[in-house]
Amino acid sequence: MANHLELLNELQQLDKVPSLERLRAAQKRRAQQLKRWAAYEKEMHNKKRKADKQQRRGGGLGAPHASRRKRVSFSASVALLEASARNDADEGKAPCRPLTNLKRSTAY
Repeated sequence: MANHLELLNELQQLDKVPSLERLRAAQKRRAQQLKRWAAYEKEMHNKKRKADKQQRRGGGLGAPHASRRKRVSFSASVALLEASARNDADEGKAPCRPLTNLKRSTAY
């Protein structure tokens, strides 16, 4: 890729040439840009394919295996607070169910 000074010099030179030459220079620059983009896309596709292949083999730094996944759990009070904030009565009752069962089983 051309650096900034090279581009400025090219622009100054193109100011002095006829429109047809400027058009051809722009087409040439666009063709170069498209070639670079195609090479970049191909490289990224190959990297992704290689990473997917390693992940299927069990190596690499991809998503963790099911046995190594961490599960997040919240206390019943947090679950109740979140459910009440969303006005979800059914989900709000769920954290309270173990407590109601406990009260019924210990009643005399």
